[in-house]
Amino acid sequence: MTEAQLYDVALSFAGEDRTQALALAKRLRDKSVSVFYDQFERDKLWGKDLFQHLADVYGGQAKYCVVFVSENYILKNWTKHELKQAQALSFNLDREYILPLRIDDAVLPGLPATIGYIDLRTTPIGEVTTLILRKLGRSDGALRQGASSARN
Repeated sequence: MTEAQLYDVALSFAGEDRTQALALAKRLRDKSVSVFYDQFERDKLWGKDLFQHLADVYGGQAKYCVVFVSENYILKNWTKHELKQAQALSFNLDREYILPLRIDDAVLPGLPATIGYIDLRTTPIGEVTTLILRKLGRSDGALRQGASSARN
């Protein structure tokens, strides 16, 4: 990670989807992945200007931004703010940054339909963890052959 990148992964999700986000955050943390998950950062977030701080986190303090795509996500102001920051960074990178996880059939505004995603309805969190580790260049277990659903 560079100095500006404090996290390997930042998770962006609606509060209604917290159960799935927490499950992934715990698995990543157990694999020594530096993950931005709000409840892991309560002491750091306390008293901060969250609008600016979250802009910094999603706008460059992580190697990847994992977005839990759902109808709930689309409706929230905070997730819209997080996504805008991630999209702005993604525009300037020469690699993928936003890693979408589909929870339902919601279409995320600003995310092209051609972007590969993982569907959480058919892919267990443990497998998502392995995929993220691979994105980070860490080998930690093998995927079952043919188990990935990262296509539209």
